[in-house]
Amino acid sequence: MLAGCSAQGDLSAGEQGRVARVLEGDALALDTGLRVRLVEVEAPAPGYDGRVDEPWAAEAKAVLEAAAVGRQAQLWYGGLSRDSYERALAHVIVRDEVGGEVWLNGLVVRQGGGRVRTYNDNARRARRLLALEVEARAAKRGLWADAHWRVRGLDDLEGAPNFAIVEGEIASLGEMAGDGEAHLSRGGIRLDVGERLGLPDVELAVGARVRVRGRIDTREGEAKIRVSHWAQVEVV
Repeated sequence: MLAGCSAQGDLSAGEQGRVARVLEGDALALDTGLRVRLVEVEAPAPGYDGRVDEPWAAEAKAVLEAAAVGRQAQLWYGGLSRDSYERALAHVIVRDEVGGEVWLNGLVVRQGGGRVRTYNDNARRARRLLALEVEARAAKRGLWADAHWRVRGLDDLEGAPNFAIVEGEIASLGEMAGDGEAHLSRGGIRLDVGERLGLPDVELAVGARVRVRGRIDTREGEAKIRVSHWAQVEVV
């Protein structure tokens, strides 16, 4: 699962270069000067502007450095290719010491260097990455050994990371305009399916146990997560 993007038809080939340095656990720079953000994954963030590092940020950076620095890289795109900082948003394949291909995005997740985080314009490899995340979490690899990054229950939302993973049973299914919303309460998850989502790529039913990932919004007096695409919802 960590190799062979080039043999798959789901991505388009992009730039090449040698990895000159790792910027953080999910970002690197090529010797061409191009900065690259690994898509569909998010590593713990280092502290900027005087803020404290998130737990396991330095270790996550070390995971990517060990796998990437000095190696020839090929970028592959499965959606939006640039962010507002002009970084490439890519899946990255590097060649290891014996010439084999290593999919860095998958390696980061499998080693517990980051969690799966997708967007509606970049979610091509979500289900493959979620399977690797399940493996890493079960083995307590990397950040999964730190309680801060645990999957939260519906009675365990206080102090959750900015981007959280919440597990619980679906108490009701409804419909709404625009994007969807997962309303979180001790009684279960009220999942309102947005008209823009189309058909789910997971089987949903009242009583099903799911993990929903995203920012927890409490501004309206209740906890909810906006669901802009189905990769945010994982059936347990």
